Amino acid sequence: MTNSVEKLHGLITRLQVVMSEIDYTQKACLQAGKMECALLNYLFKVDIPTNMNELARVLNVSHSRVTRIMDNLVLKSLVIRKPSEDDRRCWYAIITDKGKKIAKNSQQTIVNHQEKISKIIPEKEIENVITSLKKYVDAYEKVLKETYVEI
Repeated sequence: MTNSVEKLHGLITRLQVVMSEIDYTQKACLQAGKMECALLNYLFKVDIPTNMNELARVLNVSHSRVTRIMDNLVLKSLVIRKPSEDDRRCWYAIITDKGKKIAKNSQQTIVNHQEKISKIIPEKEIENVITSLKKYVDAYEKVLKETYVEI
């Protein structure tokens, strides 16, 4: 590996650790798994009844996995299931007020962290950080698209 590749690899490894801590912060509010948090946060963001197929697509998991995740969220009274009026095989997930409160708190925790971080990094450097991260993420997504063929 070249020196710049090694440096980038080291930084990305550190970034992955930081991002896993963000996941932990989100999980801590729910005492739940990563996918439960992701599903709850998605329902909070869209704030409309969402069918299971859409949730499976968004989370990139199987329909049966979404069902198991939903079962856990329903047991915790964070989400309710509602059958479709048009198709009895189709069910919709609706976030409850309790679920909205938890998702909002989870997202606020992340915002608070970002505000603290932005106070540590000098203001004149924030735009450079954003620009550089965007370039990296865009490049990484391009490499992934070139590497993996959609099925």
